[in-house]
Amino acid sequence: MRMRVLLLGQESLLGQSLVTQAAAEDIEFLQVSSTAVDWLPEAIDGWLGELAPDAVINLAHYHQQFQLIAPDVDQLAAYRLFNERLIDACAQHDLLLCMLSNTRIFDGEKKTPYTEKDELTPIGAQGAAQAALDRLLVKRCKRHLLLRFSWLLDQSSDGLLMRLIGQLQASQQVELAEEWRGNPTPVADAARVLLAVIKQLDCQSETYGVYHYGSAEVSSWISLAMSLGQELRTQELLSRDPVIEPVAYSAQLAAQFEPQNAALNGRRLLHAFGIKPRAWRAGLDDLLAPKG
Repeated sequence: MRMRVLLLGQESLLGQSLVTQAAAEDIEFLQVSSTAVDWLPEAIDGWLGELAPDAVINLAHYHQQFQLIAPDVDQLAAYRLFNERLIDACAQHDLLLCMLSNTRIFDGEKKTPYTEKDELTPIGAQGAAQAALDRLLVKRCKRHLLLRFSWLLDQSSDGLLMRLIGQLQASQQVELAEEWRGNPTPVADAARVLLAVIKQLDCQSETYGVYHYGSAEVSSWISLAMSLGQELRTQELLSRDPVIEPVAYSAQLAAQFEPQNAALNGRRLLHAFGIKPRAWRAGLDDLLAPKG
């Protein structure tokens, strides 16, 4: 890779998957010390000055963005301050900045999958903070890449996937939202897309902008749970088929923080970069494999 790419958040599960896939192609990223867990805004200028990157991939707050139900006030403030400073610094240095976004920037009232042209109508405090950063990135950085994902699935113990597995394993009958829809996307698939995009931008492609991606196909939360239950049974991690009781989405905790419709249309990414979506069901066995 000709570009010197600084990867922030290499210790995250998405960062680890990205580093592993890149290494298989002899691609290495610049990295800051793994002890920089606080992601202090005042450290950014030092990193950019010392490492002199051509591009920055920001996964520093991946877990907070995609796995936590609701970050607390302090976490949210720190997240916003760090990203605002990073956007300004990359704009000043004319660096390519790649950031992530989620579906909390939509209110979920649309009936069809969201496209990049849809107005940002955030839900909750985290959604408002994310929408503000999305707008700031587009406004300040000419060379920007904003990748927006729906339901990212990884092995974090307090994350989206493991919370659902815990529900399935803890009770014979589980109440799940009947009308919650999105794109289940294994973290390895998200890393594949991110690496493919960066490789094309390294080839002088100037396809900057906002892009959506979701593994194929759009699913309900109950359909995801049923597929997950079958896989757990196959791997002998569940002793019986789960009994799922559909309930109204408004009755679920997620309704306070997540859009009811979290489905994304990834056609623009396909047309610009030629990246085809992979089936999310094919990635479930890897997600359920023992760690390390």
